[in-house]
Amino acid sequence: MMDVLCCKITIGDANPSNPMEIKDAIEITEVQSIEINETYKKLIGTAKITLPKGSVCRSTIIGTVTTEGKDASIFTTEIMEDGVIIEKQTTQRLVDTTTFKVGQRVNIKLGYNGVLKNMFDGYITGYNSESNLEIECENMAYKLKLKKAPHFETPASGTTVNDVLEGEYNILKDTGFKIHSDTKKFDIHIGKIKVTDNFTVADILSEWSKYKVYCFLKYDANNESAMPSIAVGRPYSSSKAQPVFPEDESTGPFKIYFNEHVAQSSLKVVKTDPKFLAVTGKAMGTDEKFFEVTIRLNPEYDPATPGSKQYQTVNATQISKKSHKVTGNTTASGAETKNKVDLSTYTVVPYMSPHIGISSDKLVEETTEYFRNYNLNGITGSLTIFGDFGLPPAVQVELIDHRNPSKNGVYLVEEVTTNFGVGGYRQQLSIPYKIKK
Repeated sequence: MMDVLCCKITIGDANPSNPMEIKDAIEITEVQSIEINETYKKLIGTAKITLPKGSVCRSTIIGTVTTEGKDASIFTTEIMEDGVIIEKQTTQRLVDTTTFKVGQRVNIKLGYNGVLKNMFDGYITGYNSESNLEIECENMAYKLKLKKAPHFETPASGTTVNDVLEGEYNILKDTGFKIHSDTKKFDIHIGKIKVTDNFTVADILSEWSKYKVYCFLKYDANNESAMPSIAVGRPYSSSKAQPVFPEDESTGPFKIYFNEHVAQSSLKVVKTDPKFLAVTGKAMGTDEKFFEVTIRLNPEYDPATPGSKQYQTVNATQISKKSHKVTGNTTASGAETKNKVDLSTYTVVPYMSPHIGISSDKLVEETTEYFRNYNLNGITGSLTIFGDFGLPPAVQVELIDHRNPSKNGVYLVEEVTTNFGVGGYRQQLSIPYKIKK
């Protein structure tokens, strides 16, 4: 049996009342290549469509038409619900630089044997016709780059994602986007926010990624015409070292069998000595400044010796006397000396505390607990699968390899690069987080 690649690219103007609807659309069903890059770490996903010279697009003209001197097979009539009869004329023409314009809506569907799955919705941001015709696109979050955020300032104790997006500060107002229902349940706490400049909504949501609060688009798998929602996730956001991401029936886990679904694998299982693992915890104090501590196993730990400590704090941030006087915060052990411990031979894992205004001692407790629960799975590299699943980021996959079961388990997909074209249909997955064995 031969599987035939198929695609459908729809380009046109967005309906102002429903941006997911494309008006006056043209359709392209032949391409040289399509590349889609999406990750939950970035709000803005991208796509690039490459068309060879001589590509043809199809469009439909609605209105009064005549069949005189024309091929009557290209005309159709349709009776609307109100009894009005409309005529449609389907035409084909060559694709060139006049076919598109920046700001138009674009939808990409990919699949095999005529079975198509929605893989990208967004807007055209640019095109190049130097050799082949290349169309550059950004996902639906492109709209948030055009929406100026209101000026506001939250309390020093911080606020929540829910309050910023839809609650008290409501920066998503009039954007057409809503918070994902599962994100609302998390009630994720973030630090103080002060917006006094000409920032867009996209600027604010993208800035949060620096603090391991990731905003990304999540589509309704059962309703392609619905606007995507804003999902927020925190990988390993608590001291229990478990990723917290929105889940529904579309998040898997999807079973990936190496002997059936995998086109190429660069995964390596590297056994790492836990004695050379370190965790750097970071938190925001009540003075609105970040401080950090690093935890590692105590090289001299002896369980038979009373009072011997299993974990050791190194390279902690020294809290100033002024800050100590104002906040009462304490300086963690390991910050007394300016000499830093060389951790170049260690595997250093970051941890961001979800609690604002905590003390150094409390951050040491959280980071130590995170160290105890951290799953050092040793998986590096990426996995390339065929386009059977059409996966987005932030879903779960279950790897099943009977020849090398050491990497079997359920993983969180961080980044997906989709390639479609003359070279086939492939998806490269980055899966650094092992959720369970």
